[in-house]
Amino acid sequence: MPPLLSQLRRRLEHAIRRRTARRLLVALKRATHRLPSTLVPPARGRVLVIAPHADDEVIPCGGTLLRHRQLGNPTRVVFVTDSSAGLADAQLAQRLRDIRLKESGQVAQAMAFDSVVHLNLPDGQLVRHEAPLTQQLLAHIRDFQPDIIYCPFPGDGHADHQACALAVANAANELGWKGQIHAYEVWTTLWPNIMIDISDQAEEKQYLIGLYASQMADRDYAAGTLGLNRFRGLQHRVQHAEAFYACDAHEFHTLTHKLNQLMP
Repeated sequence: MPPLLSQLRRRLEHAIRRRTARRLLVALKRATHRLPSTLVPPARGRVLVIAPHADDEVIPCGGTLLRHRQLGNPTRVVFVTDSSAGLADAQLAQRLRDIRLKESGQVAQAMAFDSVVHLNLPDGQLVRHEAPLTQQLLAHIRDFQPDIIYCPFPGDGHADHQACALAVANAANELGWKGQIHAYEVWTTLWPNIMIDISDQAEEKQYLIGLYASQMADRDYAAGTLGLNRFRGLQHRVQHAEAFYACDAHEFHTLTHKLNQLMP
């Protein structure tokens, strides 16, 4: 095929993919706005949390995990990156890794997680490691046999979070996993279809976020997050709520890949 025709064909295929993805997004947005979010209690079952960085287990869903703890639900947290902030200076990066490892251990102990795993992939570079990450997450899903997986929403405004969502989607789909995925919000608010009342857990959640002192030095994550939780709670007339997009593995796989087509 002549180079010009080949180029035109690629552009046409790209345009078709973008239009298809946009139609899906519009349909999803309409569906979630037509069907307001439901305030639900946390379900009983085994819980797997996929956290791109140390603190992503507590900022978006710490209150919900505290409620899972009350239910006695077995919980495993998988920290994906080394949480080094992608620092170029090797000594500074190692120092930050050590600090955040210690902080995550304090949070894990306070929240009584059953197991914690550190994959130590390079912070800020997960887009280059999606295939091996998929296989590692697949192994943890197969080993832990969760009923619920908490992971980032695929449209969250951080490349590592997007890569984690894609890896979860691919791993769960490849396994034919039958549980529920609850996608959480961190840097970008999502279109929630469920919320969980964390009013009684808000104070403890604030304390737990504060254990990540290295991250609180230049910005108050606790105040920002609890403010979002307070705003989320208004819809259901509760003091604080955490918002999620809940779906099965097949829907999450479809949604994630359509959103991925929109990413540069």
